[in-house]
Amino acid sequence: MRLAFVTPRYGPEILGGAETQVRDYAERLAAAGHEVEVLTTCVVDHHTWADALPAGESSVAGVRVRRHPVTRPRDHALAARQQPVLDAGLRLGEGGERAWVENTGLSEPLLEAIGATAPRVDALLFAPYLFASTVLGAAVRPDRSLVIPCLHDEAYARFAPVQATLRGVAGLIFNTEAERDLAARLLGELPAHRVVGEGFEACPRVDGASFRRRHRIDGDALAYAGRRERGKNYHLVLEYVTLYGRALSRRGPVTLLSMGGGPLQPPAAGRPLVRDLGFVSHADMLDALAASLASVQLSRMESFSRVLMEGWLSGTPAIVDAGCAVTREHCAESGGGVWVGSAEEFAAMVDRLRGDPGLRAAMVKGGRGYVTRRYSWPAVLGRIEAAVREMAG
Repeated sequence: MRLAFVTPRYGPEILGGAETQVRDYAERLAAAGHEVEVLTTCVVDHHTWADALPAGESSVAGVRVRRHPVTRPRDHALAARQQPVLDAGLRLGEGGERAWVENTGLSEPLLEAIGATAPRVDALLFAPYLFASTVLGAAVRPDRSLVIPCLHDEAYARFAPVQATLRGVAGLIFNTEAERDLAARLLGELPAHRVVGEGFEACPRVDGASFRRRHRIDGDALAYAGRRERGKNYHLVLEYVTLYGRALSRRGPVTLLSMGGGPLQPPAAGRPLVRDLGFVSHADMLDALAASLASVQLSRMESFSRVLMEGWLSGTPAIVDAGCAVTREHCAESGGGVWVGSAEEFAAMVDRLRGDPGLRAAMVKGGRGYVTRRYSWPAVLGRIEAAVREMAG
C-alpha cells in the first residue's frame, strides 16, 4: 500500500503518545514493505507552535518526511482569552472553536501538500484529532482520509469543526473499545471504524536492581512517567503519595520515581518523597518501572496509555484512576492493575501490594499476557493493514 501519515510534529525528539504511535506505525509499515511518507510541520514544541526544524524533505529512520512551515503564528493573547472559558466549562461558539483550531500550528503549505498527495496514495492517516493538521487537513480529501483520533473526553472533542471532520472522513481508527465508545457518545452515528491499538516488543531487557543501585534507591518505590501537568492528573499523584507517606500508610512512606517534564512541582511536604529523574532514555524508563512496586497513572485523558503496557512488560503492576474508562478497561481485562478513586483507596492498595508479593506477581502475569496477546507487533500490523484496506477501499 501507499500511505501518507499527517501529524503536526514528527521525529525521535518529539515526546507524546500520539506522536510516538504515528512514528511506530510509519516505521513498522515501511519495514513491512509498504510505501510510507509523513507530512508534517517544522514544529517541535506544541505550546509555542514555532518552526524549529528545517522545511523540506528528509529521511527519518527509513521513512520519507516532508516538513512545511507554520504560516499562522501562535496568537498567545487569543489562547490566554480562550482557555479560561473552556476551563470554566463554557463554549467558545463555532467561530471561536475554529479560531482555536487555527491557532494550533496552521500551515497552508501542509494543506496544499495534502491535496497534492491524496491522488497518489491509498490513504491519508491523520493523528491526533484536535490540531489544525487533522481538523483542516482531513477535510481537504475526506474520501481518502482516515483519522486516528487519540480521543479524550475534553472540551476540544465537542468543538463543531472537530466533530464535522470526524463524521466526514472515510474512517476512524481507535486505540481501545473505550475510546470508540466515547466517540459514539460524542458523535452519534460513527463513520466506518476499527479498533487497532499500539504495538510492543515482547519481553524488553530490564534491570531494576541495577537502576536502584545507580540511583541509590532504598525501600519501596512507585513510578510515574509522562507529562507532569494537571491535564495528566500529576498533581493528584503528588497529593496521594504525600498523603500516603505522611498520614495514610501503615508501612511507612514510599519514593516516587518521577520521569518526564512539566511545570508541576511537589508540595513542600512531599519533596523528600519524590526523586525527580526528569527526562530519561526509554531504556532507563523501563528499568525504573522494573525497580518499582507499581506504576501510577491517574490521568483521565487517555486513549491508550503506553506506559501501562511497558510497565507490565517490565514486570510492574499498575494503579490507575477509577474515572478513566480506557485505563480501567485495560486493568479489568488483563488483571494487571487496579483503579482507585481516593487517597484512602490508593493507600490501601499500595499497602496491600507491599505486603502481598503473590498478588503482585499474579498482576504482572496477567498484564504481560494481555499485552502479548493483544498488542504484539504482528497482531497490530495485521489490524492496521486490514483497517486501511477495508475503509480506504
